Amino acid sequence: MSQVFTTSLIVLITTLCTTTALAQRQLKYKTYHQNNFEDNKIFDEVYNLRWNKELYLNFSKMKDTLAYFVDDRNYKGIINYGITFKSKTHKNFRFSENNGIGFLKVEISKCVYTPKDSLIHIEGFLSSNCYNLIYNKEKPSHFNIFIGAKTDTLYVRYVDILFNRKKIEVKWNNKEIDDYAVLDTFPAFYFKKYSYSKTSIKGRNPFKISGKVAKNTLLAFGSRAYFAEIFDLGSMVYAPEKNKGKRKAKKELPEMKTLMIDNKLVADIEKEKAQKGEITYYTYTEKAENYIFARQYARAKEEYNTLSQKYPVLFARDIHNAIRCAILSRDLKTAFGWSEKLALKGVELPYFNAKIFTSMRKNPEWKNFSTKYDSICKGAQGHWNLRLLKELDDLLQEDQAVYGLENRKNPKVLYETTERVTDKLIDLLKKEGYPSEEKTGCHVVNDTTLLSFPDFNVLMLHAEQQKTKNLNILKELLDQSSNAMEYDRKRDFNSDTGYNSCFHIYKGNLYILKSYERNDAEIRKLRFKFSNPNGFIMDYNNFVIE
Repeated sequence: MSQVFTTSLIVLITTLCTTTALAQRQLKYKTYHQNNFEDNKIFDEVYNLRWNKELYLNFSKMKDTLAYFVDDRNYKGIINYGITFKSKTHKNFRFSENNGIGFLKVEISKCVYTPKDSLIHIEGFLSSNCYNLIYNKEKPSHFNIFIGAKTDTLYVRYVDILFNRKKIEVKWNNKEIDDYAVLDTFPAFYFKKYSYSKTSIKGRNPFKISGKVAKNTLLAFGSRAYFAEIFDLGSMVYAPEKNKGKRKAKKELPEMKTLMIDNKLVADIEKEKAQKGEITYYTYTEKAENYIFARQYARAKEEYNTLSQKYPVLFARDIHNAIRCAILSRDLKTAFGWSEKLALKGVELPYFNAKIFTSMRKNPEWKNFSTKYDSICKGAQGHWNLRLLKELDDLLQEDQAVYGLENRKNPKVLYETTERVTDKLIDLLKKEGYPSEEKTGCHVVNDTTLLSFPDFNVLMLHAEQQKTKNLNILKELLDQSSNAMEYDRKRDFNSDTGYNSCFHIYKGNLYILKSYERNDAEIRKLRFKFSNPNGFIMDYNNFVIE
């Protein structure tokens, strides 16, 4: 009996010692994996890193070299805060702000936590697919990695515009300001005490970082112009159930997220599109042109037919396109009908000498059509406002006397001339109304080429470029004419002069603005422009040929 008891006691002691030893070994370290980090990812697409020592301002005055993670989602854009710019030398100047932000990809390959000293060691890879969109090859940078407890604060955004103030006037509330004027403040945080590491920003690169973990410790990855990736290490280690099951579904990240295009927030643009649910003239023309881009001419023809039923007066460019769609869909009867509408604009019969009208000219109906067309055209021309045409031509001559390539004057003379011409143009519009196609006809060159906008549009363009004192009055008059469907403002190049162009064509190559997301549909439109044998007049959106 005594021997049995002794044996049992030895077995019990051995078991206890073995269990204790195993427990001690198990508590020496704990491992975590990618899924654990994904469960504890926080502040998705909220913060971006701003390291003041990397900014343009001379922060020696600020005595601030901290790295801030800033939530500037409510940033409006310089112009939208009411900042105004004006050239003091009368040279053309326009401020355009475009902004986009990239995404990081964090891959965790190894993570070991040691409870004894609360130390965590993390290894993995960092990458982004938008390096070439944000940084030039001559300007390498790196991703920053932090482990620490955050301290909340406010981040001050200064005006920070590097212009020569002797040449450019910068005002806010009608008062000149410098770069240190406070534009806005945003929620932010920084790390007082932290572990730090970094890795190259180009390609997929390894990283390592170690640091102490407390209940409020975060792991943060960031670089300027990228959304920060932030993980709640404290919860992952000390409260593993807190964020369990909150992991978001994986999604394919775009190269960049466009935030602002030519001073206008993309979010506001999308809101406007959502709010504009009403069907307008341009709803039909946009649909028709999209069908033309796809070479679905019969469907485009139907859109133009619907447009004609809804609106009694159409712009000549849309009639021009509708005729072509009818011809290409082999509906000559409709083509003849649309052509008569063009006669009401005063477009003369030689317009139909273009190659695309061959089938119409060979049709038996052509003889009767041409006689009727000529009569309608002469009747329309008889109602033109010749006085308005003459005064517009005089203003154009006055404008071109100083803007001509051979006799171009200095900026001061250009500005003074534009001020004077704009005053006269405003008086003319008030007296005679806008020179619509019905009042002054269409503009055709070489008999067969219809121009979508007349020569006198350059007067409005110069007023916009020079920022004349009376520009707002001119804009109000043009808005009234646009609402009356006399002036095609939405598609007028004066509304989009290339300053905000996302696409630039240089030596036959297409370049896209860095902050603009690639849009294949827009690229197809540009290709169509250079492969348009049927001579459609299309809205190609904003691009510049250099």
